[in-house]
Amino acid sequence: MSDAAATEVERQSRLLLHGVVDCEKREELSKRLAKSIASGKPLRVKLGLDPTSTDLHLGHAVVLRKLRQFQDLGHHAIFIVGGATAMLGDPSGRDKTRPQLTREQVEANAQTYFEQAFKVVRRDEEHGAIEVVNNADWFLGKGFGDFIRLCSKMTVARMVERDSFAKRMAAGTPVSIHEFIYPLLQGQDSVEVRADVELGGTDQLFNLLVGRDLQADAGQAL
Repeated sequence: MSDAAATEVERQSRLLLHGVVDCEKREELSKRLAKSIASGKPLRVKLGLDPTSTDLHLGHAVVLRKLRQFQDLGHHAIFIVGGATAMLGDPSGRDKTRPQLTREQVEANAQTYFEQAFKVVRRDEEHGAIEVVNNADWFLGKGFGDFIRLCSKMTVARMVERDSFAKRMAAGTPVSIHEFIYPLLQGQDSVEVRADVELGGTDQLFNLLVGRDLQADAGQAL
């Protein structure tokens, strides 16, 4: 790597890690940035949000701003609206089962999510491309066999290691089977969009790591 390329990797790393609570495998991020700079091929950076209400909240702005920083550096942003996963309900950080939404409710919420998200992230090619997708487009078209194969990628033992599940089970609070499925669905999003980098809140770490496992299983280089 040339001195100029090494300097650029350091510059981008410093900016992208600023304000970040945790970064899994920082050395891997540096390697990917170096490869991107050398090849001129932008990283594919994924952020998924479930439209479970009509409005984004302040916490969403944190990860949206980080996605914008990747854009400003010329990387390819992928904004996933969880049209399917929102109907299931994310158990992350929850002390009880989240109410399930209808497809109509989710679609209505998604419209306001788009309007609000684009007040932070750019949607013009000049300042970094963004790809907007809805995971309902791939999940609702899959069959029962696809669902079984996805479920086979995770063990019950691994799932109950999750902090929020462990706490609820220890407290005698019910954990529904469908909540076990959520991390697999979010992880499969990473496979579908071939993500190089994933963004999320601290409560999403388990789900994001599941995505990395599924990408490795699918033969997508990490």
